[in-house]
Amino acid sequence: MKTRPWMVVLGVASMSVASPASADTLDLKLGLWESTFTTNVSGMLVPEDQLKQMPPAQRERMEAMMKKQQADGPKTRTSRTCLTQEKLARAFEKEGRDEEKNCKRTALVSTRSRQEISIVCTGDKPRRTEWRMEATSRETAKGSAKVTSGTGSMTMDFTAKWVGLECGKAD
Repeated sequence: MKTRPWMVVLGVASMSVASPASADTLDLKLGLWESTFTTNVSGMLVPEDQLKQMPPAQRERMEAMMKKQQADGPKTRTSRTCLTQEKLARAFEKEGRDEEKNCKRTALVSTRSRQEISIVCTGDKPRRTEWRMEATSRETAKGSAKVTSGTGSMTMDFTAKWVGLECGKAD
């Protein structure tokens, strides 16, 4: 699946997962945004019982990949994306993902300048995600996320800035 930076960074701007009538979205300009995020992985993000179900070769590849990610250290990426009103309003929704049926989203803070959400998933892929995002102005935002799954975690810190109204070929 393609990584969609707006889902990762600007996508956390809406708290429409609460009751839509009472939830606020961050007060951000629509249009082209540039987002820079740094991720760091520690431990094994795949639960042990899932690893046990994998064929030995697949499990070996998965464990090697996770070890390499940790050895390589934090990764920083910058991308551009188009923030539309629809994306802002549907930020936490995952289309067509059956596993999301087992996830409970709780809006902890929902203001036009700050958003915090907790997502707890059960079932085959249990995990806990904590998102925090702040609109430092209508043209800048920053925040963090932490995902805990299996015996590992992934953290992400990000900044985002508005570039302009025209999105061009951005995601």
